[in-house]
Amino acid sequence: MKKQVKNFALALVAGLFTFTAVSATELPEGKTFDVGMYRVVNTMKINVMIAKEQGNWVEIRLKNDKNETIYVEVVNRKATQFAKKFDLQGLEDGKYRFEITNGKETITKEVNLQTKVPTVTDYRTVEVK
Repeated sequence: MKKQVKNFALALVAGLFTFTAVSATELPEGKTFDVGMYRVVNTMKINVMIAKEQGNWVEIRLKNDKNETIYVEVVNRKATQFAKKFDLQGLEDGKYRFEITNGKETITKEVNLQTKVPTVTDYRTVEVK
C-alpha cells in the first residue's frame, strides 16, 4: 500500500512538472515574453523563469531602491526559455526590483529583503500559595 501511494505521488509530481513546462511556452496574447518568479523555501534564493519568442532578446536587471543596477544579464535571441537562480544572501536589507525588458515591454517584480531580529520575550511567572 505504501509503495502504491509513493508511486501515485511521484506520478502526480511528474505530471505537474510536465504541465508547468508546457504552459511556460504559451505566452499571453499580445506579449512577446512572460516572467515567473518564486522564492526557494528557507533560503535567500529566488528563481526567475522567462518564456519568450525566439528571435527577441530579453534583458534582466536587478536594481536597488536607489535605482542602482546591481546585476545585468541578456538572454540571447535563440532561446525560448530561460531560468536562473539568484542568491540574494549577500545583499543588504531593503527593496529591490527585477526589471525584465525587451526594449518595448517591461515586467517589474519587487523583492523586499528584511532581516528579522530575534526579540527577547518577557517571561511570566506564576506563584501558587
